[in-house]
Amino acid sequence: MLDLIIIISYFVGLLIIGWSRRGQSVDSFLVAGRSGSTTKITLSLVATIFGASSTIGIIGLGYSRGLTGAWWALIGGIALIPFGLFLAGKVRNLGVVTLPDILKNAYGDKVSIPAGLMISIAWCGVIAAQLIAGGRLISEVFAFDFQLSLIIITLIFIIYTFWGGQLSVVKTDSWQFGLFIVGVIVVGLFLIFDNSSQVSIWSSIPSEKLSFPVSEQFGWYELLVFYPLIVGLPYLAGPDIYSRALCARDNIVAKRSSLIASVVVIFLSLVLAMIGLLAFVKFPGLNPELALPKTLSELIPTGLKGIITVGFLGAIMSSADTCLISASTILSRNLISPLFKLSEEKEIVNTKIGIIIIGSVSLLIASQEQGIIASLLLGYTVFVGGVVLPTLGSFYKERFHLTSTGAMWAIIVGGGFAILGKIADGIILKSVFTEKGIIFLQSVLGPMALSILPLVLSLLVLIIVSRMTYKK
Repeated sequence: MLDLIIIISYFVGLLIIGWSRRGQSVDSFLVAGRSGSTTKITLSLVATIFGASSTIGIIGLGYSRGLTGAWWALIGGIALIPFGLFLAGKVRNLGVVTLPDILKNAYGDKVSIPAGLMISIAWCGVIAAQLIAGGRLISEVFAFDFQLSLIIITLIFIIYTFWGGQLSVVKTDSWQFGLFIVGVIVVGLFLIFDNSSQVSIWSSIPSEKLSFPVSEQFGWYELLVFYPLIVGLPYLAGPDIYSRALCARDNIVAKRSSLIASVVVIFLSLVLAMIGLLAFVKFPGLNPELALPKTLSELIPTGLKGIITVGFLGAIMSSADTCLISASTILSRNLISPLFKLSEEKEIVNTKIGIIIIGSVSLLIASQEQGIIASLLLGYTVFVGGVVLPTLGSFYKERFHLTSTGAMWAIIVGGGFAILGKIADGIILKSVFTEKGIIFLQSVLGPMALSILPLVLSLLVLIIVSRMTYKK
């Protein structure tokens, strides 16, 4: 009962913070007044990255694969280095509000509108992963029904984001990240020093699970091709990552925060994978994504359990609210407003409507219980296939002679194929290409061909159509 009171108090506290921030200006609601310091932006960036993918996702991968499970976020930490060195300052200096605003400045509305649509669709999958993580944590630790837990989590984070906007998100990310770190330390210590077994937990770790950087379950193809392209590229051109840079006080803060965050992400990725590995030794035979909830419910004493659960919920909520406000702003500003000619004066109202729409669709996806990593891959594949290359190309548009028509069709073709590849496990594309065609694609692009094909098509269309339509 005490643990439940702690969780309820946390939720009430979030709602109070959101309520206290209502009535903001457009600038505060959408980009936190562009006043974030290095500390605030760094902590917010790390908190955004370590949402569902860390609390349950990476720990689950560590449970099932061992140390190579760290690569899920480790590849993102590495990608933040070139982002910080070459792109973060450029993004901040543009003075825009959203990622599609960058595309609009470079190519015009005919590119930003389809990009806004693709991001809105893709980020529903990413947000759904956060909801699944929160729902599983609550349902397993407190023996609640999963669907009920899912609805509670969704309502809390929608209302909080609806009231508080980006300013509340940035301000609460710092202390929520602090709670998360405390949770990681405590869970790790309880797994290591639990006295219920006379055998040292270290001596019980299977040697194959300590294999790194590759293992039997995670090979060079995943490390050098699939993860860098599908998981790593969103760190170079993701709306949530860009939103942190846009909230920074200046370009120096944006650069510095990204580089510091990369170090923290790399370190924590390895720690979380090790926690999953220790949970495997302690509780073998689980669904990997239940490793953390099982550890909390079985090892952590009453009272402390509630505090630690709040720590991990804080990480989930930090990522979820950042993704929700970013996707909703894009839906309102870059898709609905241009199509229906809505005024900028109503931008906050439109964004709040977007929060409800995106949150509701994400809940619908989460209720299907596809799994955290599966939901994240759904979002990443659609986003990478359609939006990443035109976005990165916008910074070097003149050098590579990229055109608006080329960027538009790259988004439509790449994003379209990515969506088709995810509908009913790619049944439409498999029917079009036939079995022999799929075998050929896999021989060229590897076993994850249907996920990588949209990115390849996006690149080809961007280059070829730009060459055909470029005017000197």
